[in-house]
Parts: sequence; structure tokens; C-alpha cells
Amino acid sequence: MRSSAEILKGLPYFSDLPDDLLSRVCDASEQIVIEAGKVIIAEGSDSVEMYVVVDGQLVVTKRSGGKDVELGRIGPGDVVGEIALLDNAPRTATVSAAADTHAIRVPVAAFEDLLSDSRVVRRMFRTVTSRLRGIEDSLRHEERMAALGKMAAQLMHELNNPAAAVARSTQELEKLHAALDVEAGALAGLLGVAELAPPEMPGSELSALARAEAEESMVEFLQANQVEDPWTIAPVLIEEGWTRETLEAGLSTVDPSIRRHLTRWVGLRAAATQVVDELGIGARRISELVRVVKEYSFLDRAPILEIDVTTGIRDTLILLKHKLRNIEVKVDFDEDLRKVEAPGRDLNQVWTNLIDNAADAMSEGGTLEVTGHNDDDQIVIKVSDTGTGMPEQVAQRIFDPFFTTKDPGKGTGLGLHTVHTIMGRIGGSITLSSTDQGTTFEVRIPAVV
Repeated sequence: MRSSAEILKGLPYFSDLPDDLLSRVCDASEQIVIEAGKVIIAEGSDSVEMYVVVDGQLVVTKRSGGKDVELGRIGPGDVVGEIALLDNAPRTATVSAAADTHAIRVPVAAFEDLLSDSRVVRRMFRTVTSRLRGIEDSLRHEERMAALGKMAAQLMHELNNPAAAVARSTQELEKLHAALDVEAGALAGLLGVAELAPPEMPGSELSALARAEAEESMVEFLQANQVEDPWTIAPVLIEEGWTRETLEAGLSTVDPSIRRHLTRWVGLRAAATQVVDELGIGARRISELVRVVKEYSFLDRAPILEIDVTTGIRDTLILLKHKLRNIEVKVDFDEDLRKVEAPGRDLNQVWTNLIDNAADAMSEGGTLEVTGHNDDDQIVIKVSDTGTGMPEQVAQRIFDPFFTTKDPGKGTGLGLHTVHTIMGRIGGSITLSSTDQGTTFEVRIPAVV
């Protein structure tokens, strides 16, 4: 095993310090191995040491709103625990091992010896200010998301009641409509009409040309029978499956004095059937959106979970469907795609920002492709669009805070910066490649072992 002095000398933080100072610090320090999950610093505890990570990873969390909020991860060469030592104050966060971690434990006496060198003081000052800004940003972000989550929960609760009422009313309407059809069939028999049900295939299965020809022929038949609003009724009849020939044959034995009214009744009944079907679809869609928003916000759940990312991505596609109307969406995930351990709400922010930006890049239409596969100890999610791409100078700044290519008032420029920050917090990464044929964002997240 290498000595502590050799290890510290190889780290940028300590590389230019005098040998005698490093020697004194190392004599008072010890190398330790921290097992995954073990807590080495507890929030609120006394400050007695700092740690230098040699290999592995530590995770920093803070209790906020009754939840443990992840503030960041500490990797090889980084230092943790020095903030409280500088202030001689209780620990402000909890630090535990995200994986088996090799570290050097530096006690308070050796830490104070380090402060005798101004270079260390300047580095610690920069680290402290940067980390404090990150903590503040993370907590503000969490508070905003918690407030948004509560608002979403209240809204979904209120929306769920009328949505359920609409769904029940639609079911009753379907029953009433079916009963009316039975009675209408009986009346049609008395009038000499053998069958009022459309015998042909639905108009939605016709080609555009065939449908146009069928509607024009139906209009001629309706006009010949003096039916009101022929151009309104004809498309409805064709959509349900009627043709001019089948409708003419079905009504051929009806008394001419009532044929006009019966023909219009058939058309109105077809229109009513379509409205009932659309009400059912709308009620189911509202219920689906309520479910998605509830799951999307991950309310009343632990903040760190084993997440199936495919569910979050599919739910995000549903929520953003209004922006994807003229865009072809292709989704392809490995059947055995592994789960990840992360705050689900944060991951949903990632998918929302990436898919929303892809949709904006294809305002005139295009193809959105989302794929996912396993790659060793990670999963890889790719979000690709067929937009015009972005220049190199834009790609280099795309993750900067407040940088945006959108017109004023159409974005804050914080979406991709937020994505980049979230990836850092969960130990993942995001990269992009862009050409004039489109842009692809690649997200890599550690998979659950």
C-alpha cells in the first residue's frame, strides 16, 4: 500500500505543499476503507476530522422537509468535512459511502497544521464558497420542487373528482345510447327497414382519396332525399361505415314521406355515437393524466428510490404529447434495462427538459427517438431529434446557466444546466453530439447492481 504522503503528493490539492508539512500531516492521519452505506459524518455532530477521498465515492445529504436531499458526491482527490472544521461548528450535512471507498482521515490537529500554508487556505476558501453556493442552490431547488409537488397534488386531487364523475356519466350515456339503439331497431323493423347498422368498414380505414369520393357520393344521395346539412352528415356516415349503396338499400323499402327524416336520424345517431366515444376517450385521458402527474411528482415517497427510467420517460411523453403532435415518436428500450438509484422527481426533470428541447428543435415536424440500453455498470439513454442541430460554439455552452438559443420570453436557459447539475448529483453524466441532421443527448446513469 502506498504511503499517505505519496498519495497526497499525487493529488492537485496537496501536490505543491512542502514535504515537511505533508509529513507532519500524514503522521497524524490514517488511511481507512469505508464500506458502502457507512456514515462517516452525521449532520449535527461535532467537527473532529476531514477526509481526503483516494478511491471510491462519498455522497453528501441534508435533511430538508422531512427528507434526505442529496447535495453532491465526492470523488477521488476531493476533500470533505473541512467547512465545519474551519468554522468550528457542528456538521451541516451527512456524509456516507456511495461505494466502498479508500480515504485518508485527517484529524483536527493535522488540519490546523495545513492551514499554516496560505495555498491550502486559498484552495479551501474557493472550495468552501463553491460548495456553499451548490448547497444553497440545491436546497432552493428542492424547496421549489416540494412546493410545486404539493400544488400538483392538490390540483390532481381536485381534478380527479370531476374526472371520475365525467367517466361515470359517460358510462351511463353509453348504456342509454345502446338502449336507444335497441328501441330504434324495433321501430325500424316496424317501418320496414331490416337493418340500421353500418355493414362496411369504418371510414378511418379508407384512403384519403377513397374517403373523399365516398363522402361526395353520400352528399349526392342526401341531397336527392332533401336531407338537411348533407355536408355535415355525410362525413359522419362514412366514418361509421355507411356507403351510399348500403344506406340506399337499407332505406329502399321505407315510405318516401318519412325517408328524409329517417335518413337524417341515421346520420344524427352516427354523430351521437362518435360523441359518446370521444367523451369516453376524453375521460380516460384525464384519468391517465392525473395518474401520470401524481407519479411524476413522486409525492409521499422516499426521495432516493430504485427507478425504472422507462416509466418516467413514457409518462413524460404523455405529458408533452401536445408538443409532439406533428412529430413522429420512436421509443426503443432493452427489455432487461436495469434500474437506477436516484430521486425520481429529479430524473423526470431530466427527461422533461431533454424531450421539450428536442420538440422545440423540430417545430416544423420531424422524428424524436428515445432509446435505452445497458452498458456494463451503467444504463445509457439517448434522446435524438432530426432538427437542424447547433453550431460548435453553441454546443460548448449549452449546459451553462442562463444560456439559451430561444427567443426572449421563451425560456430561462436553465433547463439543460439543471439537467447537468442533476447528473452530477447522482453520479451520472450527459454529453451531446450535433450535426446539421439533428442532435443527440446521451445520458449515462450508474445502474443498480
